[in-house]
Amino acid sequence: MSYQTGRMGIAEGIALVFTLSFVSAFLTLPSESIDTSRELGWLSVLVAGFSAMAMLFVLIYVFERIPGDLFLVSTRLLGKLGGRLIAVYYIVMFLAMAALWIREFAENTLITALPMINFQLAVGWYALGAAFVIYFGIEAIARANYVLLPFAVGGVLVVLALVAPLYKPNYLLPWQGAGMADALIKGGVLVGANAGALLLAVIAKSFQTTRVLKAATVFGLGGSVLLKAVTVLVFTMLYGTSVAMERALPFYEMARLVSLNRYIQRIESIFIILWVITGILGIAISIYMGLYLITRLLNLPTMKPLIPIVTILIAELAMIPRDVGSVLAIESFMVRGYYLVGIYVIPLLLFAATLLKGKKGTKCASG
Repeated sequence: MSYQTGRMGIAEGIALVFTLSFVSAFLTLPSESIDTSRELGWLSVLVAGFSAMAMLFVLIYVFERIPGDLFLVSTRLLGKLGGRLIAVYYIVMFLAMAALWIREFAENTLITALPMINFQLAVGWYALGAAFVIYFGIEAIARANYVLLPFAVGGVLVVLALVAPLYKPNYLLPWQGAGMADALIKGGVLVGANAGALLLAVIAKSFQTTRVLKAATVFGLGGSVLLKAVTVLVFTMLYGTSVAMERALPFYEMARLVSLNRYIQRIESIFIILWVITGILGIAISIYMGLYLITRLLNLPTMKPLIPIVTILIAELAMIPRDVGSVLAIESFMVRGYYLVGIYVIPLLLFAATLLKGKKGTKCASG
């Protein structure tokens, strides 16, 4: 399996970033953003997304001056130890993301579609599906996401449009929510929900040029952020803040409200298939990022032997928390704490090291 091809273009980059950053919209992001910022939950989502975009452009600036992927650039700027520590950090981040998503999607499947299925079997099927996808490589995963993308975006927009008669704009009042400053600050903390977009930095060498990275950031992450913000806005207008922040499956709840006529109802079953496929692809991408970094860290020729081992470990980790409440608490800690280091601290550290190296180079040249 080749993991440094440099053949992926803009379409693949957009699809990968959009999928990995939008998965949270099918889970608890809408409820969490409303819980933190009330009527301005949609604004927090925008602030979080644009903050992540800014940090990605910081990393792209670094890659334009020091070619390579995240591990190689970190090693060149911070030495072998610094590069290895950063690699280990992102390995934990992506694999933790995959474990949490496996558990949440398995729980959601039990709640919505298959209440009688064994819990371990549900977790195993998600892990098995992700492992199967990974064997085809990142280019195949990217193309699958590119094919799925129009259906995912179209499906979400269709649901938002069909529930339009139920909108209650008064639920958006007071328009300042819990406070404009509070929404901006908490949006900066919720940036962890877009941590998956850092895959552009992790596999930067798999893309053709840095121009592809910029396009994927603008259109992939930007499109995902805008759609998530609209989803949160509509969700608020449908349920109001008091009820909305208690809903565990926001998109599913919105789909349940769709009633075309007396003969066509309960179309949410169709969208269960959509978010299951999206979830499996998102989990596969996250595990692939972790495997890629492990492969780079250990200088292995291929990641194939690691796929079953790591996937089984991730599935076992996903089953450790005793209940959904514990899973959500762990995810909240990761999003609001651990992920912030990877989004804010490490990109700014590499940026500062790049500027410092540039100044030293200029000084040596002038001397």
